[in-house]
Amino acid sequence: MTHTHDHVDWGEYGPDLIADAEINAPMIDQALRWLTERVPRAGLVLDVGSGPGVAACRFAQLLPGATVLAADGAAPLLALARSRAERLGLTDRFATREIKLPDGLADLPAADLIWVSGVAHHLPDPAEGIRAFAALLRPGGLLALREGGLPLQFLPSHADGGMTARMNAVDSALSQSHSHPMGAIEPPRSWPELLADAGLSAVQSRSFMLDLPAPLDEAARRQLARTLRRTREMLDGHLADGDAERLDQLTDPEDPESVLRRPDVFMLRAATIHTAVR
Repeated sequence: MTHTHDHVDWGEYGPDLIADAEINAPMIDQALRWLTERVPRAGLVLDVGSGPGVAACRFAQLLPGATVLAADGAAPLLALARSRAERLGLTDRFATREIKLPDGLADLPAADLIWVSGVAHHLPDPAEGIRAFAALLRPGGLLALREGGLPLQFLPSHADGGMTARMNAVDSALSQSHSHPMGAIEPPRSWPELLADAGLSAVQSRSFMLDLPAPLDEAARRQLARTLRRTREMLDGHLADGDAERLDQLTDPEDPESVLRRPDVFMLRAATIHTAVR
């Protein structure tokens, strides 16, 4: 089954995205703290491609003097973001806006901090997208892209047998050929180069790690199983038969090899944040 952004039932995926964000919170919270410490007097924060608003709400908590605008193309996810902000008592400094990327960027206000997490590589022209983000920065403002890092590892090598590396290679090849089921593409140059090409300065990158050792708790196991099922669906028809069968085994709750049952399953990954200043 092929998925695209336009054909995803975001009302169904929203809770899964929230669960994924909460599992990754130890990693992402480090990044958000690093960013907010660099613009402590920010008046407006933009979260472009905000999804259900987990990061946007965290920005509002970390910057009590700022207003946060969560922008996304999926109305069901923005509804979840507003509900989250209400539960956290942030509604007086939290707003949402439905936009279609990349054209809708021109309708967003200028901001002191712009957070773009895993969105830029889905734009039809990443370089043009970076220039559009840069144009939204106020003088002295900070643009932060979450792109790349290290892919998720979750099995010891004897149990993985190279499957994860092969899946990552398939994912990368589909992005390189602009045929990825989720519309991911490889940018023409590195993200730091694109930031500099957009006229921004003080370009730097920093990586943050998620390290959840074995044995995983039940919430992390369930989210890992959901992630592997999504990968199996997304790469259907592109994986070697043995790897597809192995993913089925790893996500079968009745199989002793399942990530829901194995005692040696862990989660290890890194997210890289590229930043630049106007």
